[in-house]
Amino acid sequence: MGHFRRNLWLTGLGGLLACALLAAASAWLVQSGAIRPLLPYPTVAALAALTLGLFSLAEIPMMVFAMRRLLIERVDNQAAVLGLNLIYVAFAGVYGAPVILLTGAVGWGVTLCALGVVRLGTSLVFVKK
Repeated sequence: MGHFRRNLWLTGLGGLLACALLAAASAWLVQSGAIRPLLPYPTVAALAALTLGLFSLAEIPMMVFAMRRLLIERVDNQAAVLGLNLIYVAFAGVYGAPVILLTGAVGWGVTLCALGVVRLGTSLVFVKK
């Protein structure tokens, strides 16, 4: 495994960790009663999860394309691609946390956060040096 490939793995795992921490903090705030969900309705939770999940999935090809283009254009862009990979994977938590905080639906929010694994997989498969 090359140096870039290893670093792509590490930044992706760092993104998954950040995503998990965001989901855990959101779930803890809701479960402990520190935050009362504004929209505690199952239908709203399902619609929010569906909408944000579609946004999350639609973002995948664009981000993979952007990271690939950065690598193709200049070798010096490797650091930028690695940083972008961390943010790209962690951003699944940005879609999941509002669902948890606004609706109290921890299951839906964690499902959205789990899309971070899909994001990591796509970066590992499609982003090559």
